[in-house]
Amino acid sequence: MEGLKILGKIELPEKKIRPEEYRYFLEEKLATRSREINEDWNLDFLDENGTIKIPDDESNAADRQFVFTREQEWAAYQHKTVAEWQAARAKNPSLIAEMAVTISLSRQLGERFIVARASAFDDYRYGVDNLLIDKESGAAVCGFDDVLGFSGDDGGSKKRQKIEKSLAAGGSRVKYGATISEGRLVRQKLENLPTFYLSLSKQELGDLLKDLKAGETVSEKERALGNKLIESLAEQQRAAKEIATNLALQKNLDQFNDSLLAMESLINKNASAEA
Repeated sequence: MEGLKILGKIELPEKKIRPEEYRYFLEEKLATRSREINEDWNLDFLDENGTIKIPDDESNAADRQFVFTREQEWAAYQHKTVAEWQAARAKNPSLIAEMAVTISLSRQLGERFIVARASAFDDYRYGVDNLLIDKESGAAVCGFDDVLGFSGDDGGSKKRQKIEKSLAAGGSRVKYGATISEGRLVRQKLENLPTFYLSLSKQELGDLLKDLKAGETVSEKERALGNKLIESLAEQQRAAKEIATNLALQKNLDQFNDSLLAMESLINKNASAEA
């Protein structure tokens, strides 16, 4: 029998990214980050998932019931219990994308901004996924909704229509928001908040998940994605100023300019420091 002939190295295809496999890693990162923010500001503000808490008192009972009722309705539509629906939702790539974007923006912009996931009430009621709070100005400068694209469509067209409708109506409301006043993080309802969308392709999500798992150093690819998201926010802000007629919203859109410049500066400053 002839010996085996080695014909050459076989290149195996790269393992396909399964976003749900990163869920526990992301949950750990969010839990650590939430503890740090709560301790820094001496406020029980974020839960272990990086989500703004609905204070557990009687005055908010109706809002907690609203959240529960919506989840019951969505679960029933899928012929599941609420627990089964929640378990399935936790593996949804769109939710994984929201977690990943929160962590990425936090580690790139956290020096000046608090990046928080909106409360379940504000997510379900007003469609706001995240809230960005500027530590320097003290203002909640914008909300944003994350969009994960499928089959070449980033979902942006539908989201754009939704955002434009909100802007024409005077901006978004956030019941469980916060601002910074006299060095303290203070819970506060928000009105006339500019809300934008952040679009992420499945490929970009896969790359981002790998980069987040690789370590604390921000990669060039993650930084490029951060810049892309900021450029998208700037473009949407310019378009929003053409739509907005509410004076308070117009003022908030103007103030958002400073935050955009700070965001861009932070990302590029960090790039220079690591060069």
